[in-house]
Amino acid sequence: MLNELLIMNHEIEIIYLEAHDIVNDEDLKTFFRERNFERNEFGRALKKEVVKLGDSPKGLNELSDRYYKGWMKFKKLLDTNNEFELLNEISKIKRLNIAAYNKLLQERNLSLSLCKLLVKQRDNVQMSLNELRTKNAIVV
Repeated sequence: MLNELLIMNHEIEIIYLEAHDIVNDEDLKTFFRERNFERNEFGRALKKEVVKLGDSPKGLNELSDRYYKGWMKFKKLLDTNNEFELLNEISKIKRLNIAAYNKLLQERNLSLSLCKLLVKQRDNVQMSLNELRTKNAIVV
């Protein structure tokens, strides 16, 4: 489960990086750059936990079908320049990510350090989702 969350964060990081390279709006560029950096930091911390548990990160060199489907939808929204729908799609990605964190946090026998890391990362995603909802309300 931890490796799956690591892969999910890696794929989201790539989406943010590619989106940053496509958009022209400076606010969106800043948003995607900041989110990309955040996901990179999340990934580093999660990799350390995977190694600490005696495993090695797997699947980071290949992207899932989920990624490609998500990226195609995301890219289409970037191309149409529909900020409202784009923000909705970002919100959807964040909600799915929060659900993945919550599912992992329900696992038994997680170390305290891993639980603290997962809660911190999940809460950061939740805070940025709340900010996004505020921004989305302004766009409407």
